[in-house]
Amino acid sequence: MRVFLPLFALWYCVNGLTDVVRIGNTGEPATLDPHRYNLRLEETILNDLYLGLTTMDAAGNIVPGAALSWEVSPDGLTWTFDLRPNARWSDGEPVTAADFVFSYRRLVNPETASSLAFFMYPIKNAEAINSGTAALDSLGVSAVTRDRLKIELEKPFPFFAERLLYPTAYPVPSHAIATHGDDWVKPGNMVTNGAFVLAGWRPQGFVELVKNQYFHDASNVTLPTVRYVPIQNATTALNRYRAGELDVILDFPPGELRWLRQHMADHVRVSPLLSVMYLVFNVTEPPFDDLRVRKALALAIDRRILTEKVLKSGELVSYGLVPSMVGNYPHATTELPDIALARDLLTAAGFTQNNPLKLTLRYITGDENKRVQIAIASMWRSVGVQTSLHHTELSVHFADLRQANFQVAQAGWFGENNPEHYLELLMSDIGDVNYGRYVSPKYDRLIRQAKRTADLETRITLLKGAEIEGLRDFAVIPLYSVMIRSLVDPQILGWRTNPRNVHGVRYLHRK
Repeated sequence: MRVFLPLFALWYCVNGLTDVVRIGNTGEPATLDPHRYNLRLEETILNDLYLGLTTMDAAGNIVPGAALSWEVSPDGLTWTFDLRPNARWSDGEPVTAADFVFSYRRLVNPETASSLAFFMYPIKNAEAINSGTAALDSLGVSAVTRDRLKIELEKPFPFFAERLLYPTAYPVPSHAIATHGDDWVKPGNMVTNGAFVLAGWRPQGFVELVKNQYFHDASNVTLPTVRYVPIQNATTALNRYRAGELDVILDFPPGELRWLRQHMADHVRVSPLLSVMYLVFNVTEPPFDDLRVRKALALAIDRRILTEKVLKSGELVSYGLVPSMVGNYPHATTELPDIALARDLLTAAGFTQNNPLKLTLRYITGDENKRVQIAIASMWRSVGVQTSLHHTELSVHFADLRQANFQVAQAGWFGENNPEHYLELLMSDIGDVNYGRYVSPKYDRLIRQAKRTADLETRITLLKGAEIEGLRDFAVIPLYSVMIRSLVDPQILGWRTNPRNVHGVRYLHRK
């Protein structure tokens, strides 16, 4: 050991890696195209590569990004953004309002096949274009001048500045796409406008980013290189962190929290995430098209056992689809398990001791997820349900969900501090993120009515009505909000816990 450590340190210095921050990401990205991404682990990397009109500071607050400022018309329908006049792409070309026009049209173009295009449906004609019923040039986005962008909304959307934080609202370089086609996202071809640029991508090895010298705030970006290392298993991530192979990991097993707080307290970062984990039913497949079956399965689950006995990391119970952390919203009230009623409902649906309900519960590979799903299967067994567990890695799991290739499955949604972000998931025309293909004309009508309402209080009342309808139909079973469990080397400064769990590398530095 006395010989190995100095030699390792010497190798590290000789190879120029002392300034590399190595972050354990939760899996391998399927794409780094902002308009085709789908996973949070991809969003984590894209946040360093690109800069939207708005962005987040180190504390997760919304601040100016590619736009220096913006103004909103009194009716809430027209948003005008003044771009930074010194903004440049990583190849030195200027970032202009025309780049945003190109990018937003590309996002909603049906040929792009963006599963998250609905994020930008607040923009005038975005939904119609994406569904193929309107011309691409009818999108309500226009370049007033080189540095001034106008966005017209379909209906008032008071949360639009927050919606612009996502990669779906990032600009993409038309000149690089024209030159390289779909290969524009490869190292050497990718052009970005954020604090970093893609330098290398070794599948299942790492994604390496280097500082973008043309970034408008490059003088305040102190870390020259970051490597995102894909590690799906939280235990493996912890072991590699403790071995000194990683500087940051974004998750570790909840059962290790007590030991880590006792022995590595200055490394531990734990805080609640704006999120909801839930189970979703494929309502197109019998018997999950039967409300009685869905309700019975929901009533058999004790959420407090999941959070307090299984997870034990301080997770917040969710009785509604809107996370309890979302402010100024009347959250769903407590609903206790009712085993007797669950059994009665299953019997009424034709499932008895001699003819038990048999189902497959799909979940994302991982020790924590496995424990939660085993606990749920045990709860269902108490009402006579026989559950087979099936797990796959994250990208495969969500690909199956988007194709409705499941009976009951684990799902989750993260990120925004507004209820619409979560309630949109159950709209019948939202696309394949309505994993269970739930359809309710009343739910859709309430959501659409809310979207046409400028008064925030009335809007929230309508949204709450929609949530009640969806919960009454047991389209999903909300479970809990996630606790962020990260380890950060004390030598890394600038990391601030925040409810969005966004930590731009541009804000980090070493001691």
